Amino acid sequence: MTPGSFSFRPAPDAGSGRCGWTVRVHGSYTPFEMPNLRSFARRSLLLLAALGVPLGCSEGTPVAPSGTILRVSAYPTRIATRGLSTVTVSAYRSTGNPVNPGTEVRLSSTIGVVDPVAYTNDSGQAYANLRADGRVGTATVTVFSGGVEPVTLDVAIGQLAASMSFQVTPSSVAETGGTLDLLALVRDDVSQPLAGSQVNFRSEVGTLASGGRFITTDADGEARDTLTVTAADLQLVGGDSFTVTAEVGGSGGSIISRTFEVGIQRPPRAAFTFQRAGLVVTFNDTSTGSPTSWLWDFGDNTPTSNQQNPVHAYSAPGTYVVTLTARNSIGTSSASNLVQITN
Repeated sequence: MTPGSFSFRPAPDAGSGRCGWTVRVHGSYTPFEMPNLRSFARRSLLLLAALGVPLGCSEGTPVAPSGTILRVSAYPTRIATRGLSTVTVSAYRSTGNPVNPGTEVRLSSTIGVVDPVAYTNDSGQAYANLRADGRVGTATVTVFSGGVEPVTLDVAIGQLAASMSFQVTPSSVAETGGTLDLLALVRDDVSQPLAGSQVNFRSEVGTLASGGRFITTDADGEARDTLTVTAADLQLVGGDSFTVTAEVGGSGGSIISRTFEVGIQRPPRAAFTFQRAGLVVTFNDTSTGSPTSWLWDFGDNTPTSNQQNPVHAYSAPGTYVVTLTARNSIGTSSASNLVQITN
């Protein structure tokens, strides 16, 4: 190819009142070389415009001519509070042809941060990024170029939860203490996992790994925490369980709350009552600590019983010492009562 050069010069963009650009080639080239050179020059101009380099146009950066049709889309249209969405703008003349490459498109958003300026490519498309900034709501993105009527698009940011499930593993802990895994699953209004939600875990006793701080759900809509309870913590609990809670913000300013009752695995505390009817006595187990087996000694040298609530017939009046032994996986406890039998 014979040494030469090319240059850019402003040229009116029909109907826009703004200037466009044409490429002028200097030197001698074969008919086969000219298309390649012009293509290279146009790509160079487009790159400079995209980088914001002033190109010396006395009438400003090219904008869309009147009658241009703007269309805008975004993917995805729902992002987390720190998510990213790509905004695509398509600009076509009234004839259906794309606007000139390098045409300036300006963007703004009600929340989040959107690239303020983008430039069209050869196909009349421009791309910009919308970045969430931690706020929750609907980002209305407005797109315009020159005097063309602006168009808008909504992107949901940090959508509020519609439902939440909560589980604790294991579901009970020994009275000597232990560690529990907490899992909250947050879903949106179409039952899809919701990323970017802020979940707060609370417990009546013990220490949370989060320290009580909010935990953000991941791409699967899950938030996790760990609860550690000690024997000293559980001594403060009067009953055989304590409550763990998960909360997340819902629609309309509401709070979605779920609770889980964690059982405390204590040795049983044996106890019983009885009712007499002549020589026949009905025994009722009132033990606490969730015993899993029972052993009754009726005090009259008859066989024992492993029923929870047995009925026993004595052969003669008298006073008998009845003993109940209750057992679970943690330990054993016994209780005795005097049972007086009369005719």
